[in-house]
Amino acid sequence: MTGITQSSGSKPTQVANQNSSSSAQTLATATSVLGDAVKAIQSNSGNNTFGKGDNEALIKLIMQLIQVIGDKLPPTEPSKPQPKPLQLTRQQDKAVRERFDIKGALSYEVLDSKKDGKLSAGDTLVISGGITGGEISRQKLTARDVKAINAGGSTSSDAQQQLDANRKKWDSLDIDDYSFTLQRNCFCRGDAIRPINIEVRDGSVKSATYADTGELLPDDRQTNRQSIYNLNADGLFNLVEQGIKSGAAKVDVSYDKQYGLPASIYIDQSVQIADEEMGYTISNFRPEPSFTTLMVGEEDGGLPPVDDPIATTLAIGEEDGGHHDYK
Repeated sequence: MTGITQSSGSKPTQVANQNSSSSAQTLATATSVLGDAVKAIQSNSGNNTFGKGDNEALIKLIMQLIQVIGDKLPPTEPSKPQPKPLQLTRQQDKAVRERFDIKGALSYEVLDSKKDGKLSAGDTLVISGGITGGEISRQKLTARDVKAINAGGSTSSDAQQQLDANRKKWDSLDIDDYSFTLQRNCFCRGDAIRPINIEVRDGSVKSATYADTGELLPDDRQTNRQSIYNLNADGLFNLVEQGIKSGAAKVDVSYDKQYGLPASIYIDQSVQIADEEMGYTISNFRPEPSFTTLMVGEEDGGLPPVDDPIATTLAIGEEDGGHHDYK
C-alpha cells in the first residue's frame, strides 16, 4: 500500500512542477518581447512595426503589461556558490599531471568541493582541452589520490625499488617447480576472466588449465605475446615492470612476504581511457618438492644393496608446516 500511495502522490506534483515551469517560461518570453517593442517604439528610426508618431499611450500600456507579467513571475532562486579552484604547489601540480596523464594541450583545475581551502578527498578534478577546448572529464579525488599528490609526484621510482627487492627475494629462493592460480580482472567476458591453474617446471610453464573444468588451454606462446604460457614468475614480474616503464597512470602491486611473488597486480595505463584497466590475482601458490636420493654403497663403487635406499627429501616450505597457500 505504501508503494501505491507514493506513486499516486508523485504524478500530480510532477505535472504541477512542469506546468509551473512552462508558465514561468511563457511569461518571461512575453516580457522580453514587450520590452523589445518598447525599445523599437522609442527609437528614432522609422523602421519599426509601430511606425512614427506619438506612441506615448502605447508605451504606457506596454509598460503596464510588463509590470503585471513581472508580478506573476516566480521569484528567482539565488544561485548556489560554485567551488573555487585550489592553488596547488609546483610539486602538487607535477603530481596531478603525472597521476592523471595530463599532457600536451590539456589543462586542469581542482575545485575545492570540500570548501576547506586545501586539497582533500572529495575535491573535484576537472580536465579540459582537446579539439573543442572544453571540459573532457570530471571526477572526485580519492584519499589515495590526495596522498599521492601530496607526496610530490611520480611514485614510479618507489614502485621500481619494490619490484627489484621482491624479484631479488624470489631469485634467491631458486624455485624452478611450482604452481599457482591466475585470474584476470578486467572489463572482459567469458574465458578471459576464468581462473586458470598454471604449472611450472624448470622455470617454464608446462600446462595451463581452467580451474573450474580442468580443460587444457592451447600452448600459443610462439604466436601470442600475451599468452598465458608466458606467465611464469618472470612473466609476472615483467608485467609489473612494463607498467612502470610505460608511464602508466597507476601501477598498484602487492607482493607475497615469504616468496616475493606478486599477489595482485593492477595497471591503469591512462585515466583518460575507459575500461582499459587490467588486473591479475595470483593465489594458491605451491612450490613443488625437490628430491635428493643417496644410494647406500655408491661411495665405494659397489652395487646398490637389495634393501630399500635411504631417501632424503627436502620440501620447500616445510619449516612452517608444509605447503604454503599463496593468496
